[in-house]
Amino acid sequence: AIGFIWSFLSEKGRVKILLKKLEKIKKKSATVAAVVIALFAIGITTPTEAAAIDTSLLSKEELTKIKSISKEHAEKFARLIVQSNDGRMEPMDTLDEQIVRKISTKKGFLGLDYNQIFIGFLVEPEAYYKLRMIKISHPLLVKKLKLPKGSNYAALKDFFSDEKQSDYILTKDLEAARMKRPAQQSKYDKEILKVDEKLNVLYMATQGYLLRLFPKPNDTTHTWYNPIDAMKTFPKKEGQVIQYVVSSYLRSVLEGIKSGKWEKADSALDVIKNYQKFYGSKIMPSKERVEAEIFYNRVDIFTKLILAYILIGFVLLITAFVAIVKPKVNVKAVSKIAVGLLVVTLLVHTAGLILRWFIAGHAPWSNAYESIVYIAWATALAGFVFAKRSPLAFAATSILTGIFLFVAFISELNPQVTNLVPVLKSYWLMIHVAVITASYGFLGLGALLGIFVLILMIVNKGEQKGHTLVAIKELTIINEITLFIGLALLTVGNFLGGVWANESWGRYWGWDSKETWAAVTILVYASVVHMRFIPKLNSIYSFNVAAVLAYFSVIMTYFGVNYYLSGMHSYAAGDPVPIPTWVYFAVASIFALIAIAWRYRIKAKI
Repeated sequence: AIGFIWSFLSEKGRVKILLKKLEKIKKKSATVAAVVIALFAIGITTPTEAAAIDTSLLSKEELTKIKSISKEHAEKFARLIVQSNDGRMEPMDTLDEQIVRKISTKKGFLGLDYNQIFIGFLVEPEAYYKLRMIKISHPLLVKKLKLPKGSNYAALKDFFSDEKQSDYILTKDLEAARMKRPAQQSKYDKEILKVDEKLNVLYMATQGYLLRLFPKPNDTTHTWYNPIDAMKTFPKKEGQVIQYVVSSYLRSVLEGIKSGKWEKADSALDVIKNYQKFYGSKIMPSKERVEAEIFYNRVDIFTKLILAYILIGFVLLITAFVAIVKPKVNVKAVSKIAVGLLVVTLLVHTAGLILRWFIAGHAPWSNAYESIVYIAWATALAGFVFAKRSPLAFAATSILTGIFLFVAFISELNPQVTNLVPVLKSYWLMIHVAVITASYGFLGLGALLGIFVLILMIVNKGEQKGHTLVAIKELTIINEITLFIGLALLTVGNFLGGVWANESWGRYWGWDSKETWAAVTILVYASVVHMRFIPKLNSIYSFNVAAVLAYFSVIMTYFGVNYYLSGMHSYAAGDPVPIPTWVYFAVASIFALIAIAWRYRIKAKI
């Protein structure tokens, strides 16, 4: 680490030499990349649902009942403490949001929020069995369920061919899907499995199986139970208390729906809260943490930041493009506003990470979702390192940050806050993961800048002068500095991982698949930054191609090891997940870009 810092600060070091070169280059970059990224930005927005929830199977009375649940009471219900399946203590608000979104992909519908909906599950299950709120994503399944034209939401009732709900329509398809390995499952098979899971979650929610609300008296394991299990396993007297408390609450809610008066329901809810405090206060989260988690659930910070980052980056690219094409047009004011908004966006992103840290009680980079969000933050921060050096690089980091957050949003990654795996409960985890994942942001920026340079070469068409050539040289210098920083963080982070490994597993290095690929990635990027010493590889074209292709080693280290190789780092081990079709098109596009740029390659040395 000291050696890397020395190389950055030394006047004779490569970084200082590159910075001096950069100062001499005029910051003029005419680029079609702006148009490419603009089109990409326009195509990326937070998905919205076109179809509405269908209430046609409900009677007017049933619809009125589920819409009559008090929002004020639901807010109090949201603050009830529940134990998740992994033992985490959280407010009901978190469980309600996860269940409703799992089933419908929405956070609310029919003018109801997810807390009101979840209470409705408990007191009006038959109505929700008839409500078409289960999201269906495959047209074949829509056809099989005979849903109304244009609808992609189904009711639980739609999955049975008889009134008694004994003939499950998906039985054969479900058995066939389960017999296949994940890599062999078609999109229809996956949809069947997902929908079946949604149906099971809905049933468990309506029957109270997910409501682990009641701590067992004098239980040293601090396990909480749902009402049904509590009545079965608790001593007879305590079991009767649970039965009375639950039935009293449900009756009070039904009475509130009829009369519009919710005082009894509020009082019944207070009884449950007092029971929790009396028997389970030792592990209950503080009031401040509960309120913070509810705020986090409502704001949904990282999802909202996707569009903000991409649009700001889009504006910065367009203003840079306008400044080159029409120099007389003054776009400095727009650029300053965009940069100011980007600063605010990064601060909000930082606040979101801090808030998640406070809620979870551990650093927010312990699972796949959290680490991608953190990499996005590190990427945005990397942009500020080069903000004064190149507006184009600054804009690129904003776009890339939005892309990272978008990947976290659309993927199968679980965004919920979870407890740490025991092996991860280490002081060194926070340092090791923070440093090594931050490097992925810098190396990702290097790959994106490499793509920009290749596009510019095609636009430049081999010309040896002009604004485009200036931009190519400028971005290449910035790219090299970016890779230096990324390599430094990656290397130091890997050695810190050795310290963590010794603490967790009693050895510094064991050729685990993750360790091996981390070492491979270090060697790959070390080769890239030393290419200038090989005469035949010392060119702007070769360097940028290498910067792009090298990122495949990062992707393998981050995703490939976790999902395709076995090892101590593969916490999601199992049958490998199938590679999405778009990945093949993306890889093919990159190689096509490299091949086309070869014709117009710039042979100038880096």
